[in-house]
Amino acid sequence: MHRLDRRGTVLDWVVSPVWSEPVTQLGLDPEGSPWGADGRWVLTNGPDCTPYKERLYQAAPLTAPEQPLVVEGGPVRFTSPSGQVHSGQLGRVHTGADGLVDLSRFCFTPEYRFAVAATTLEVDQAEWRTLRLAGTGPTLLHVGGELVAHSATVSYMEPVEHEVRVWLPSGTTPVLVTSWQVGFRECRHVLRLRVGGLPVQVVLPSPGADELVAARAERLLSAVGTPSWGTRTGSVPLTGPEGAVLRVNGDQVVRITEGRAVVRLDSHAGQDLGSASMLASGEVVLRVSVDDDRSPVFREFPVAVLPAAHREEPVGTQHQWRAELLAHVARTPPSTATALVAGNVGQQALTRALWMIDNRADCADFEAVGLVTLLHRVPAANWSAGLRETAVKSLLGFKYWIDQPGLDAMCYFTENHQLVWHTAELLIGEHLAEEVFANTGWTGRRHAEHGAGLAREWIARKLAGGFSEFDSNAYLAIDTLALVSIVEFTQDADLASEASRLLDKVLLRLATNSWRGVHGCAHGRSYVHPVRSSRFEESAPIMWLCWGTGALNSAVLPATALALARRYRIPVVPQLPSVWLGRQHSEGQYRQHHDLLSRTYAADTVVYKTPEVMLASVEDYRCGLPGLQEHVWGATLGPETQVYVNHPANSATSSSARPNAWAGNRILPRVRQHRELLLAVYTIPEDDPMGFTHAWFPTSTMDEWTQRGPWTVGRRGNGCVALATEGGARLTRTGPDAYQELRPRGTGTAWVCVVGSGPLEEFAAGLPEPEFTVDGVSCGGHELTWDGP
Repeated sequence: MHRLDRRGTVLDWVVSPVWSEPVTQLGLDPEGSPWGADGRWVLTNGPDCTPYKERLYQAAPLTAPEQPLVVEGGPVRFTSPSGQVHSGQLGRVHTGADGLVDLSRFCFTPEYRFAVAATTLEVDQAEWRTLRLAGTGPTLLHVGGELVAHSATVSYMEPVEHEVRVWLPSGTTPVLVTSWQVGFRECRHVLRLRVGGLPVQVVLPSPGADELVAARAERLLSAVGTPSWGTRTGSVPLTGPEGAVLRVNGDQVVRITEGRAVVRLDSHAGQDLGSASMLASGEVVLRVSVDDDRSPVFREFPVAVLPAAHREEPVGTQHQWRAELLAHVARTPPSTATALVAGNVGQQALTRALWMIDNRADCADFEAVGLVTLLHRVPAANWSAGLRETAVKSLLGFKYWIDQPGLDAMCYFTENHQLVWHTAELLIGEHLAEEVFANTGWTGRRHAEHGAGLAREWIARKLAGGFSEFDSNAYLAIDTLALVSIVEFTQDADLASEASRLLDKVLLRLATNSWRGVHGCAHGRSYVHPVRSSRFEESAPIMWLCWGTGALNSAVLPATALALARRYRIPVVPQLPSVWLGRQHSEGQYRQHHDLLSRTYAADTVVYKTPEVMLASVEDYRCGLPGLQEHVWGATLGPETQVYVNHPANSATSSSARPNAWAGNRILPRVRQHRELLLAVYTIPEDDPMGFTHAWFPTSTMDEWTQRGPWTVGRRGNGCVALATEGGARLTRTGPDAYQELRPRGTGTAWVCVVGSGPLEEFAAGLPEPEFTVDGVSCGGHELTWDGP
C-alpha cells in the first residue's frame, strides 16, 4: 500500500505503453498561405497550436478502453479513434515529486499518442472525495468502471486541472485514466491525480507481492540516492541505509557498506548519443529495488556516461587538434560527418539523413546542409552505386521554407533553424541550379535566389545586433555549421564575406565566454545535460578544434565542417588578462513571419574569469516573465562543477519539458553581478506547482565543501564558490539528486553567489554577511530588490 503525498497526490500507478499513430489528416491547406488563423504555422509552434490540437481531438475523440485489471503486468486493450486496436501490459510507475505521470516525447513527425494509466484507491469507510485530474491533453476518467469526467482541453507545458466529486465505497475502487495527445515536435504528455478530503490508500495489486515487505521496501528505497549524475569509469555509487541489499536493473545485486555501494554499468551503456548534429544526454536509468521478489517497489535513477576526451588546457598545436577531432569523428557511428572524414559515402552513413528529409522530420534542415556538404566535398566516384542520385532526388523533393507547399511539423521559427533553412535552400539551389524541384516547381536557381535573400537579411541583423539565442551551448554549433557552409560553397562572394565576418564574431565570443574548455556563460537556450557537464555541450568539439580545450562528443558535424574548411580561417583570439571582466549587449528585432513574435529582444551578459573560476550571468533578462530554456547565471569550477540556481517548473529533466526541473525557470529571476559577487531575486507564486527554488551544487565533483550559517561553500582545485540564501540550505541526501541539490530552508526568493580562490577555510572566513529582506537581499555593499537597483 502507498500513501498520498501532502497535497493528496497519487504517486504510484500502473501504466500502459504509449501507443502512437501517424497523423495523416491534418485538416490544413498544404498549398495555402501559412499565415492567418488556420495557417500552417500552427503546426510548428507549440504554445500556439493548442486550439488546433483541440479541433483535431473533437474530430476523433477518445472512446473508453476495455476495463483492465489494475494489476502490474495485467493486460490492457485500447481502440483508438481511427479504429486501430492496441494492446499491452501495465507496468508500475512511481512519479517524481510533481506527481506527474510523464509520457512525453519529442516527435520528429506528427503523431497521435494514447496511453492508459490505472491505480486503485482504498478507503475503510464509504465517503465522498474530490478528485482533481490534471493533464496537458484530453482525458477520460473512469472510477469504479463508470465514466465520471471527460476533458477535451489541451495545454502546452503546464497541465490543466479539472475536479469531480465521486463516491468511494468501502474497500477498493479502480481508477482508470485514458489520455490523448498529438505531437508536433516537443510533446508534453503528462497527467496527475490529487484526492481531496481525508487521505486514502493507493493499492497496486501485484502477483506474488507481500504488503508488509513492500511497505518496508518503500521506506528503504526512499533513503537511497545517487550522489553523482555522471560517470567516466562506468562505476556509479549508491548511498543508502547500512546493510541494505539492492537489486539494480534486475540482475546486479549490491550491498550498502559504510553508507555506499558501487554499481557497474554495462559496457554499451550510454552509447545512444543522438546524431552528428544533435547530441543526446548519454543517460542510462538504474532501476533499483530491494533484493526480495515479494516487493514490486522500485526507484529509478538516471546517470550519464560522460565522454572521455576532455581538456581544460591546450596541448599541442591547432594542426594536432584538428587531427584529433577528425580521428574522433571517424570512430563515431556512421553519419554525414564520418562520410566527410572518410571521403566516401555508403548507405549506412546516410540512413538517418535520408529518412529525415524524405519524411520531412523536424531537424531535417540540419541533415540537408550536411548532404550538400557531401555533394561538394566527396567526388561522385566515391559514393556507393546509386546513392548520390538518391540523395539528389531527396533534396529535389524537399521543402525549404514555411511558405512552400506541404504540411509538416518542421521548425522554422527559432533563430538557428532560420539560418539553416536559408543555407540549405541557397546551397542546394546553387548546386542544382538547372534542376526543377518537385515540391515547388521552381528551378534550383530560383531557390538559390530566395535562400540568398533570406540568409543575407538574417546575417545582417545578427551582425548589427547579436543573437536572441545568445551564447547557446547547443545552437551556437548549428549557427556555425550554417555559416561555414555558406563561406565554403556559395557562389555569392559578398554573402560569403558577410557570413565569414559573422562566424568570426561567433567564435571570438565563444572563446571569450568560455573558461578552461567549459562554455560556462549564461545561455539564451540550453538543456539539462550540458549545464551538468560541459562534455555534453554541442559547442565543445568546436572549442577542441579551435583552441585545444573542450570535449569530443557525438555532436561532431559542425566541428567537422569547420575542420574541413578550405576558404574559412579560424580567427586568432586575443590574449585576455588572467583576471577578466566582460560585458556584452545583444539586441535585435523579432519578425512575425520568422519568429512568430514582433518585438525587441535584448540581453546584457556579464562574464568574470580568473585562472581558478568563472562567474557569468544575464542581467535583468525579462525578469518576472515565464521562462523557457534560459540559463540565467552560474559559477564554473570544472566540466562537471557547474553551480547555479533555478526556479523549477516540474520534476522532469528531458527536453520535452521546457522549462523543467533543472533547465530554465518557470518565472525568470532578477539578477545583477559585480565581478565575483552575484545577487539573484526570485518570485514564487502561492499556487506554484513546485513552490521552491533550488541550487545545483554537485559536491561529488568538489575536493571539499562545508556549510556555515547561510553559506554553502565548495572548492575544486584552487577555485571556490559560495551560495547563500535566507536560513541557509539543506543538502539533499536521497534520490537522483543526492548530494547535488541544495534546498533553501527559508523562502528561497533570494540568493547570493560569490566566487574566489585559495584554501576553503580562508575563503569561507572572508565571505561578507548577507542581509535578506522581504523582497530582496544586500551583500558586500550591493543591494538588489525586485524593483530596486
